[in-house]
Amino acid sequence: MLSKVVYEPKAAEPAVKVPFLVKVSISDLNIRSGAGTNYARVQFCPPGVYTIMEIKNGQGSKAGWGRLKSGIGWISLDFVKRV
Repeated sequence: MLSKVVYEPKAAEPAVKVPFLVKVSISDLNIRSGAGTNYARVQFCPPGVYTIMEIKNGQGSKAGWGRLKSGIGWISLDFVKRV
C-alpha cells in the first residue's frame, strides 16, 4: 500500500519591499551578527537613519530583523520607525 506524503508550506517571509530606510531613536539598540537574539551582539547602533537591505523573522522580534546596508549585522525592527 502506498501512502501519500503531505508537505506543510513554509511560513512566508514578510512581503516588504527592500531596501527601505528606518530611523533609530534609542541609543542602546543592539546590532546582532544574525537575525535573532540568539546571535551575538556586535555593537550598539547609534541614533540615525539606516538602510535595511533584507528582512528575516527571528527570535526576540515581533516585527522581524533588518540587515543593515553596511553589512555589520541585523537590528530588531521593533525599535525603529520606517521613514
